[in-house]
Amino acid sequence: MMCIVNFADSVLDLPVDDEFYRQLQFTLFFADLTDIGKMFVVFYWVSKLMKNKWIKRIIWLVLMLVLMAVVWEIFQPKKQVSYITDEVHRNDLSQVVNATGEIAAAQLVDVGAQASGQIKKLYVKLGQQVKKGDLIANIDSTTQLNTLNTNKAKLDTYRAQLRSAQVTLRMKQRAFERERALLAQDATSKADWENAQDSLAAAKANVAELKSQIRQTQIAINTSEADLGYTRITAPMDGTVVSIPVEEGQTVNASQNTPTIVQLADLSKMLNKMQIAEGDMGKVKAGMSLTFTTLADNTKKRQAKLDVVDPGLTTMSQGSYNTSTDTTDTAIYYYARALVPNEDGALHIGMTTQNNILVKSVKGVLTVSNQAIKHRQGKKVVMVLDENQQIHSVQVETGITDGMRTEVKSGLKEGDKVVLSSLNNAEVKNKQAKEGKMPRPRM
Repeated sequence: MMCIVNFADSVLDLPVDDEFYRQLQFTLFFADLTDIGKMFVVFYWVSKLMKNKWIKRIIWLVLMLVLMAVVWEIFQPKKQVSYITDEVHRNDLSQVVNATGEIAAAQLVDVGAQASGQIKKLYVKLGQQVKKGDLIANIDSTTQLNTLNTNKAKLDTYRAQLRSAQVTLRMKQRAFERERALLAQDATSKADWENAQDSLAAAKANVAELKSQIRQTQIAINTSEADLGYTRITAPMDGTVVSIPVEEGQTVNASQNTPTIVQLADLSKMLNKMQIAEGDMGKVKAGMSLTFTTLADNTKKRQAKLDVVDPGLTTMSQGSYNTSTDTTDTAIYYYARALVPNEDGALHIGMTTQNNILVKSVKGVLTVSNQAIKHRQGKKVVMVLDENQQIHSVQVETGITDGMRTEVKSGLKEGDKVVLSSLNNAEVKNKQAKEGKMPRPRM
């Protein structure tokens, strides 16, 4: 108060007397006024002493500006921070590897033709169940049948020639015996004796040659019979006809490659062939359990176990990989295979599967949202909100994660609230406004 009075007396050169001082003191000390009110009173008494209207106006203008600044400071909304938190609680976690796969037949056989000719008859249709030995198709057997008959005729000829040669051999044998007896009695010439020997040897050679020709012809007949049998296409196993790439009347040529007549598959057990990303190969092992769904029925989960994980990438498993193959510009995948029962027949060849391979699971462990975990200087920390609404950093040791929540081994206790994110007043109002604009569900 004395500073104001001195300022009015010396600087502003205002007539400050004892009466002015008493009135000002009374007003300030006995009136029930706030600091702002007292400041108004002081400026009021000072302005009363001033005769210059312009100075009064300037003082009141300054006073109003100060008052506005004070009021703004008092009544402006305080900046408060709202925290979005997650409570640490116990949960069961499963670490899985996700992979896309394809259903294939566990056993798929190409039933081909070893004989060339026109397909005379097809006895099966797509989707038909067949048993081992069932007739599938007939190929025109005219050529094979003629070859067989020709070889049989040759066999008959050689057998007749053999009988004739055996008769000649017996005649030559008797002539040889007579000449030998006459030679012992010195009753024949040496030339006749030698002719008898040569004739007998020639007869024996002729018989041996015919026997060999008969054996060769018998082999040719067996081959012809097999070729004739090849014109009857039969099922090599029990299964389902899944493909018929030929039609009746079509001519097939088996001289250069084996044409496929039908494809048979055993659909009672299917093969789920999954593509495992290179980054997940260190986690996936044979024997792991998995669940999968198909796009045709994504509500039904099927169980299986991994039978094998291919040692080479998919291009190697497909047979298209070589040492010069460049894999730097493409994603690397490996096949993992699982045999799946198909009793209900709902799995079909070529279906796409969504697979969850179980790597590891834990039960009843402390978990926290992945969003709360931060990495600082090689350590994992979370921000904990205490009872006084104060946050502090806590280092944690983590275990497995399912992609949403992570196991906490140490650093937190059940019930702790960890900070996920923070919002100021403006962000909170904006969020509330957006939520208010969202359409309400119909009742």
